[in-house]
Amino acid sequence: MPHQLEALKRTIQQHEDWRLGECLNLIPSENRGSDLMKSMYLTDFGNRYTAPDRFYRGTRYADELVAQTQEIARKVFNARYADVSLLSGHVANAAVLLALTRPGDRVASTSPDDGGYPGISQDGLGGLLGLQNVYFPYDRAAVGVDLAGSVELLKSEKPAVAFFGASHIVFPYPVRRLSDAAEGVCVYDGSHVLGLIAGGEFQDPLREGCPILIGSTHKSLPGPQGGIILSNNEEAFEAVSGKVFPGVVDNVHLNRVAALAVSLIEMQEFGKQYAQAVVKNAQALANALAAEGVNVRGAGQGYTRSHQVLLDYDQARLKPLSVRLEQANIIVDEAGRVGTAEATRMGYGPGEMEAVAELMAMVILGKKAPDFVQKKVKTLVKQFQQPRFVL
Repeated sequence: MPHQLEALKRTIQQHEDWRLGECLNLIPSENRGSDLMKSMYLTDFGNRYTAPDRFYRGTRYADELVAQTQEIARKVFNARYADVSLLSGHVANAAVLLALTRPGDRVASTSPDDGGYPGISQDGLGGLLGLQNVYFPYDRAAVGVDLAGSVELLKSEKPAVAFFGASHIVFPYPVRRLSDAAEGVCVYDGSHVLGLIAGGEFQDPLREGCPILIGSTHKSLPGPQGGIILSNNEEAFEAVSGKVFPGVVDNVHLNRVAALAVSLIEMQEFGKQYAQAVVKNAQALANALAAEGVNVRGAGQGYTRSHQVLLDYDQARLKPLSVRLEQANIIVDEAGRVGTAEATRMGYGPGEMEAVAELMAMVILGKKAPDFVQKKVKTLVKQFQQPRFVL
């Protein structure tokens, strides 16, 4: 066996042994796919092409797969239209902006400084497309946009597109009130909360005033990495979906579409139960962390109604905290976001969330060394090795 192949296989095995067998995976933008979902990646679809213009031949079953997946997506999200060809939530954002804006237009969203998605800011698509980014006033204590100020911004700035949703999102957005004030197109970026929306939790953007719902398919929705566009508005959907091929996606990754279909079927079967458990676990974790003496944002509103818990420390402290937690095999991100979607998927309940909070507090508050906590983390993780809510 060539040396390079041995090294490659060793790296993959080491990653899986560590992240799957020894770590508490609490990054809110990750999840655990079922064995059936992962098996879809290994089919021949991973080597095949298809395209809406029918340029390639031999695609009868590939086209059928895409159509089947879109039909399942429509049912899960109670939507008339669905496009499952997107390679990521960011690509979905690109399709929206290419379809609905022109250089110089204003785009409203939550500022990255307040937990908004930086990919549509001046550092991302906003700057690349020559757009003017304007940001909703933010109420840090309420951990959400300031409603009155945001309504005024929509009326005064008249953005071509208003994005609701964020990377840091613990409470629903006031979509109905904001959409009523907007003259442009309202788009809900549900990348983080898409699995909760599919399960009937958190909020329902398509019926609250947003003609377009986009998102990632691999965060609270436990699917493969990818993106999706959903709508009940034919004109808006055709405008955005029409920019996908060949503008931002030329080759649909068919094995990913097949994997997404499995995940969506699992959401049909178990989505409500799963989404309720995710939120219940997040609330249990937040309350337990606070009881341990850890600072958590949103206390006045019950901490969270999503899959996220936000630690309340400044950035200078959060980065080293994430490093120390990783040394204890507790995996979070540098922004202080803690997610319960993957742990819920693996069978953790509120009781286990209290144990997780105790372990996290040992590290965050300096009660125990990371090496000490790591041993307890490994013992806990070994009890939860099979995904739940699966076919």
